[in-house]
Amino acid sequence: MKFDKYMHDSLHELAQDVSPNPMLRARVMNEVQLTRTKTRPRRMRFAVAAAAMLCVLVGGAFAAGPIVGLASTSYWGEQVTDFDEQATVEKQAGFTVRLPETLNGAAFSSMEAVPIDAIDADGNTAYSYQEFDAYYQDGNTMPFLMVTENKNIVDDGSLSDKTLVDTREINGITVTYREIPTIFLPPDGVEPTAEEQAAADRGECFISYGSQERIDGVYHTISWVDGDLNYSIGANDGDWAADDFFTAAQDVLSTPQ
Repeated sequence: MKFDKYMHDSLHELAQDVSPNPMLRARVMNEVQLTRTKTRPRRMRFAVAAAAMLCVLVGGAFAAGPIVGLASTSYWGEQVTDFDEQATVEKQAGFTVRLPETLNGAAFSSMEAVPIDAIDADGNTAYSYQEFDAYYQDGNTMPFLMVTENKNIVDDGSLSDKTLVDTREINGITVTYREIPTIFLPPDGVEPTAEEQAAADRGECFISYGSQERIDGVYHTISWVDGDLNYSIGANDGDWAADDFFTAAQDVLSTPQ
């Protein structure tokens, strides 16, 4: 089963029973576009981790304790599908963004401001912030743009250089593209091999729990910092190559803020 199809067609909560992993492990699972019911939370972000696509993450010790995950909840019907309502979503997020109507030919689908809670090891909310998300589609490729204020993100550095494919400069800004193998496993009864776990420990792949069956894929992510904001474009599997992601980044960086 293709990962994008799974993420978009399954009504099962992928994040259910996800176990914490080292920083930068599970947000691959959680930052994607999930089809959801009107009453079931859309996604939970776990694992001392979140933001593979950002390549930089919330982390470190806070008053409430070390941050071990990011959690968010939204429901079907909350997304804004009118591109002209960008200012409304920006007001909810609390900042303005560069938002192109197309990404490398992918058509705009919807956008939303997503409330994020940083969770400590005791399950307490250490602090909260807003993230701006926009979703697009180009055939089998379903890229999504995420924008977060830099103050809410701390460089983690646990991703292996083996996931780094290319770094380029666009409009004077350094843009980094990565491809990260992903393994999704059921919460009970299925374990990664010793080799797979070792690779995950080295930051060479992501292992997450909560799917109904094992799903192997590749997470594609391109990210950069633009002023006070951190941008990333991510997609699970799909047909885009590295040049397509750099073109998409160019589309964003060429859009007035």
